[in-house]
Amino acid sequence: MESIEPEKYVISERASYLCEILEVSEKELITQGNRVSRPKIQRIPEYMAEKVEFQRYYKPQIISLGLFHRRTRQGYLYKKAWAAMYLKDTNQKVEDLYTEIFYHDEEINLLKLKPVWRNLEDYFVDKNDIIVDGCCVLQLLKKSDSSVDDLEQELKISIDKLVRVHQDLLIMDNQIPFELLRLLCQDEAMLEQCLHNFLQVHGILIELAPKLPRKKMENQEVKVAVDEEEEDPVHLLDYLRRALLMRDKHTFYKDINKKKIKRGSLHLRKYRIGTIKELKAAGIQLRKYQASNSIFPNFTNGVLELPELVVDGSTIYIFLNLVAYEMCPDFHNGFEVSSFLVFMSSLIDKPEDVKELRKAGIIINELANDKEVADLFNKMDTILVPETPLFAYIRDQIHSHFESKRSKIRMLAWMGEAYSTFFRSPWTIIALLAATLGLVLTFIQTWFAIHPKAS
Repeated sequence: MESIEPEKYVISERASYLCEILEVSEKELITQGNRVSRPKIQRIPEYMAEKVEFQRYYKPQIISLGLFHRRTRQGYLYKKAWAAMYLKDTNQKVEDLYTEIFYHDEEINLLKLKPVWRNLEDYFVDKNDIIVDGCCVLQLLKKSDSSVDDLEQELKISIDKLVRVHQDLLIMDNQIPFELLRLLCQDEAMLEQCLHNFLQVHGILIELAPKLPRKKMENQEVKVAVDEEEEDPVHLLDYLRRALLMRDKHTFYKDINKKKIKRGSLHLRKYRIGTIKELKAAGIQLRKYQASNSIFPNFTNGVLELPELVVDGSTIYIFLNLVAYEMCPDFHNGFEVSSFLVFMSSLIDKPEDVKELRKAGIIINELANDKEVADLFNKMDTILVPETPLFAYIRDQIHSHFESKRSKIRMLAWMGEAYSTFFRSPWTIIALLAATLGLVLTFIQTWFAIHPKAS
């Protein structure tokens, strides 16, 4: 009996210790859940980066920034040359920039990559890369509003390579802290122009671009922003995402939250809405939303409004890296971009669906043909997210429309199928007329066989 008592004591002590750990973890989780999310710059999630078909869109081709990607010799030459051009154009000295950056070290520490990295230098392999990377990006964006000929001359690079450089700036783990760009660019107006050029290069309207918060003075108390729009973007990709979520965001979500929405399963899946062909057969009209480049759709009185979307070689870079950004574990968000991709991949199945969207002015196709656009969205069809309230709301509206006009929809669907089957080309029309004529002649022959004329 004496040997059993110590064992009970050890078990009790360990159980008590585990309870304390669990209680502390619960309190920590609750505390962190109330904090404003501030994502860090980190690697592409492994389960996305390991997909063979996506790997090329997650690796820089020419310019590598930060420390995650191995720099190429040619890319580093461009970076040093553009950094030198920027310092010359803005009449700044490297010594002054070093003082400015390391003096504000504590401010930038909020964006450090990992908690174990203690200062700004850990973003980069070399101290000099801090200046080179930041100045290189600013010079590239500053000159991006020039004509094509001027860009080749000013930046000493061919246009095909320049396109790839701009695609490199979209890669999630090839970003640099936005605060670094702020410190290297003393002119606030020029910084905003650089951001507008960045959006314009990728086909995003700048009329409703998010505005930067006013630069904080040194003696001003730093307040924690309740809304992400009250603080600087984390990096360029974060700024691009904000530009895509500009359309009446707060009013839009406020209206949706008033209604009880039947959510789908929490399983990661592709929630189906229907292809464009199916929606049109159901009498649903397509219309381009005029006022913004937001990704939010709208459905009212049988009309589906979709934002204008320019599809070119950079489209897949933009969306795949925005999806990777939304999957970051420290970034609290509503998976808006991911949900939009799932929504669009449901609408687009075949080139005919792209054609209808193009005719409605919703898709501007800058690829070779409609099949390439359909293939692009079908490729991104592997992105799976839980159904969000926004798209559950749109789905429920469309299904309610189906239910209210079920008999008419069946007739329209039958007529649409008949039209596409028998009137899709002159040959099918000729075949239909020949078959009809054959049936009429057969009927006449049968009639006279049954009712012959009296002699």
